[in-house]
Amino acid sequence: MEAFITVFEEGSYTAAAKRLGRTKAMVSTQVSQLEAHLQIRLMTRSTRSIQATVMGRTYYEQAKLLLEDLDNLESQLTQSSQNVAGKLRIAVPTTYGEQVVMPFVAKLIETYPELEIDILLSDRYVDLINEGVDAAIRIGRLEDSSLIANHIGKVNMMLCASQAFLESYPTPKQFSDLSDLPCVLDDNSRENHWSFEAIENQDAMEGNNTKGRIESRVKVTPNYKVRVNSASAAVQLARHGKFICYTPAFAAQDLINQGQLVPILAKAHQTHFPIQIVYPHRKHTSARLTQFIAEFKAYLTEQKVK
Repeated sequence: MEAFITVFEEGSYTAAAKRLGRTKAMVSTQVSQLEAHLQIRLMTRSTRSIQATVMGRTYYEQAKLLLEDLDNLESQLTQSSQNVAGKLRIAVPTTYGEQVVMPFVAKLIETYPELEIDILLSDRYVDLINEGVDAAIRIGRLEDSSLIANHIGKVNMMLCASQAFLESYPTPKQFSDLSDLPCVLDDNSRENHWSFEAIENQDAMEGNNTKGRIESRVKVTPNYKVRVNSASAAVQLARHGKFICYTPAFAAQDLINQGQLVPILAKAHQTHFPIQIVYPHRKHTSARLTQFIAEFKAYLTEQKVK
């Protein structure tokens, strides 16, 4: 069952064998044995591709649940809260994963050495069910879905540009100025506009330390000259070129600390996007996923304090 599920999710025997740590021949044999036992065709094979049959898709959905229930049962019998073990497959946005999640995972494995984590770094929308992913970390406001969402924190957003940009163009004084200045757009949000939670107090916009209060959400369509699907790429374009970028703080903070990027309109808005871990609705959530979520929440809180 595990071999068939992995072939279904990976789309090939070679990729499934690599993920399972088995030979391609063994995986193929196990799927054939399963078909012989069930006396139904689960896969259609050709020289170019492998596709699940209608019965194969039905079997996959039920078999996946059965193996998860069995895994959860074994976890309950053999694991304590201090002994989290087994495999987790987590999808994470690329830049956030590289800069925030990787240090956390390294620390987590030290605490729970029997835990195995498969991190899928991708800025695309990952289908958790069909791709066999236990959970995904997502930034921003979620679309309606059947997934369970667990809020774990937030990321602050910032506008920034290089010193070369500031020497070539007038510094923006208000959000509407962004429509006339060259920008780079990170389209991971799948929107063509930038949203800001504007601060009402005008003194705050002029550099006073008064915090003011958030009055409304302001939308601006930037004059983007380059469009990318990576926060890291947007930051690097702003660093090397004459562009403004709007990016999560985690992607730009190091370059700001080094003086290679300069914040713009920083006191004019307090904008942040929620961070959530989403996972399929299940009667029982595995102990390791529950612990992963709890540990990551604590890690984000600790890092914020520091």
